[in-house]
Amino acid sequence: MINKITQTLKKYWKYLLGLIAVLFSIFTLNKIRKRKSIEKIDKKINKNEKAVEKIEGKVEEVKRQKTVVKEKVVAKKKQIKKTKQQLKKTPTTKKRSTAAAKKNIISKTKKK
Repeated sequence: MINKITQTLKKYWKYLLGLIAVLFSIFTLNKIRKRKSIEKIDKKINKNEKAVEKIEGKVEEVKRQKTVVKEKVVAKKKQIKKTKQQLKKTPTTKKRSTAAAKKNIISKTKKK
């Protein structure tokens, strides 16, 4: 029995060695392929993180601009309200007699 096994091994040792080499190379290639795909995925993740950081910066800038605009709007509303209140007030004018008004008109329309 042992003699049969040794004869078979002597006969097919090249094929067995080749089979082991093929299996080893398949496992090695799989590891290399996985490593490369992991590296590609890492690069994509890094690109996405950079893009997210840029967008977050833009969002912060927009928020800051929004608060500035809100402050300006509030200031303009106050100014509008103030001018409306001033328009509601009637201007105070001195009451003149008709003689004083006539004298004023004649002094302005006299030819020099």
